[in-house]
Amino acid sequence: MPPESKRRKKKKKKKPRSLKEALAGKLSAKELSSLVTSFDVIGTIAVIEIPGSLLKKKNLIARALMQANTHVKTVARIKGKHSGKYRVRPVEIVAGEHSALTEHREHGCRFKVQVGKMFFSPRLSHERERISALIRRDEIVGAFFAGVGPFPLVFAKHSPMKKAYAVELNPSAYKFLKENIELNKCSESIEPILGDVRKVAPRLKGKCDRIVMPLPKGAEHFLDSAFTAAAPRCTVHFYQFSPREAPFKEALAKVKEAAKKFNRKARVLRKKKVRSFSPGIVQVVIDFRVY
Repeated sequence: MPPESKRRKKKKKKKPRSLKEALAGKLSAKELSSLVTSFDVIGTIAVIEIPGSLLKKKNLIARALMQANTHVKTVARIKGKHSGKYRVRPVEIVAGEHSALTEHREHGCRFKVQVGKMFFSPRLSHERERISALIRRDEIVGAFFAGVGPFPLVFAKHSPMKKAYAVELNPSAYKFLKENIELNKCSESIEPILGDVRKVAPRLKGKCDRIVMPLPKGAEHFLDSAFTAAAPRCTVHFYQFSPREAPFKEALAKVKEAAKKFNRKARVLRKKKVRSFSPGIVQVVIDFRVY
């Protein structure tokens, strides 16, 4: 009779349910306490922040993330904050397929994205869906800071809008924006425009029934452009990062200031926290109507 060990079936290794579980026994209790367990998944790429104290363990952490999330094929770590002219976050590929190019799917749309070369946030998915439900028939939409096109493309697929002007400054993102418009068969309803929102807004003067402003940081500096492009009764969706303690104070003051400058009225329709960004910072959205 063969030894019992050979007769006994090998138990299949259980897949860890989380990154922390995958790293149990591999990191010390202190290291686990400083581990950032939240991350974004863009297509098949996971984008994670690794604290400086754990950088020597970055490969171990990346492999553990892939072990717990088998649909992830590449892990990239964030190397810095949003910066530069195009507000992108530099990344480093740590594990998996060595490519930052992926295809993200959302609400029946497909977006080609090159992580680290352009801004894209899967965490705004619910906002794209929410605004789509608000758009009325034949609206003209100004999609400022369009990136690779997630907002205008979801609008084109799920709303009765007439047209969206998708404005993007980053040439790399603009190239993908055009490709994604073709990929999703939306060329009749979305017009891509390469350029600075400040310079494009005068061309759209008084045309837009709705404007969306999802710039990762600094959208308040473009409120003038929104008031320039706004038709009477235009609805603006203005995003800003704010202190957690008083999340709406600064954003509301900026809207009021811009309205006064243009001798127009702005009525707040809705204000809400969109997501947590860091321990002391949240992203908020102010929906307001221009009169």
